[in-house]
Amino acid sequence: MTHEMPVDKQDAWDFIVARYGGLAPHESKQLHALQDEQGLDIVLHLFQEYAALRLGRSLAPDQVAAAEAQIAGWRSEVILPLRRLRRALKDPSSFAAGQQERAQALRARIAGAELEAEQVELFALCDWLSSQGDGATSAPAP
Repeated sequence: MTHEMPVDKQDAWDFIVARYGGLAPHESKQLHALQDEQGLDIVLHLFQEYAALRLGRSLAPDQVAAAEAQIAGWRSEVILPLRRLRRALKDPSSFAAGQQERAQALRARIAGAELEAEQVELFALCDWLSSQGDGATSAPAP
């Protein structure tokens, strides 16, 4: 029988923000390359670290696949389009001649929306893990 084990969403968010912010430049570059070339979901990747390091709950490959399935629609329909828009506005000179300042302000708002969408994804992952109860593999006691 699986018992509900709530995951603290703010703790998870604080953890992944700190973890991402603490990456060395080469680590960040490597994660983004994996994201662009192999479809790595950085939020899911960092969530796995959170679950293992903070909660002592290592996710098995089938659990990672189930978690990914939970957030796949949100990622493809919300996060990825926002990311494409943000990246397109990185150099708007070719399509927004004379409007660079406004385009950069728009880019900043889109970046904020992308970050908020990633937070929604993380919170959905927290809800998913909470619903797994003791189904995730607990790490052995030290």
